[in-house]
Amino acid sequence: MSNAAIDLSDAANAVLQASASKKVDWIMADAWVHTPTTTIAFQWMAYMHRCGAVMRPPCLQIIADGGMGKTAVLLAYAELYPVQETDDPLRLQRPVVYVECKPEYSGERSVRHAILKACWPRAKRIAGTEEEVDATLRAQGVRMLLLDEFGELTKAGAASHRRALSELKRLSNTARIGIVAATVSNLAHVLDVDQQFASRFKRKITIGPWALSNVLRNFVYGLQRNLPFPERSQLDDSNCLPLIAQHSEGNTKEIVEVVRLAALHALDSGAERIEYAHLKLAIDSPSPPGIALSSVA
Repeated sequence: MSNAAIDLSDAANAVLQASASKKVDWIMADAWVHTPTTTIAFQWMAYMHRCGAVMRPPCLQIIADGGMGKTAVLLAYAELYPVQETDDPLRLQRPVVYVECKPEYSGERSVRHAILKACWPRAKRIAGTEEEVDATLRAQGVRMLLLDEFGELTKAGAASHRRALSELKRLSNTARIGIVAATVSNLAHVLDVDQQFASRFKRKITIGPWALSNVLRNFVYGLQRNLPFPERSQLDDSNCLPLIAQHSEGNTKEIVEVVRLAALHALDSGAERIEYAHLKLAIDSPSPPGIALSSVA
């Protein structure tokens, strides 16, 4: 069977003749596969980026439960706009900034510290002042902030919650940058405290659990075409797909992990493709695939 017939990705095709160890590394690495929902999210983020420094920058809220891929969406989009070096090492350009929100401080300081840590990842000291965050956003040419787990910044009480939103609104107004706020489902309401600011987040995208469908089949097919096997795998067929849906309970992270384990079991057995038996091993085996443990004493 030819490689063209099995529709391997170019990257996976390049690994076909690699050593088993390199194939293991490849299988265990993260791989991005678009879905209809993530495609729409990318399109809206591209639209926001294209808008530039308008008076009321468009905003977007992404809502998903844990393991459904909201972090992956933000990181994948941020990778499209890597940090740009300039003649001045202190003048890095970051058009899109991924911000991991952690409740290390309260109120406006929580927002500022999260943004400044993202803009200056090697900084040993961050003051967290209004002047510092404003100057940083200007100097680095930031046009979009991707705030992951934004709801975490609102857990320090009602007053702190309001101050955090007030600071985010101030930055949106003064720096004129688009904001994407990703939250888990049970914290989707956090923006509603400030009705004026919440009105900018009318555009909401929800990443819901997977159901047994052609959409799930396409996603699993996208995952398996990025795996280095010379024959077409069977994970998207009528036997494997229902088992994947049942085992994962519709959670993206669990789907990706069971496909990864099935691929490692297939590689461990010397198979030319991933079959139903390898998927069953991935689900039922109490131990991880031995080929992934070769370096463990």
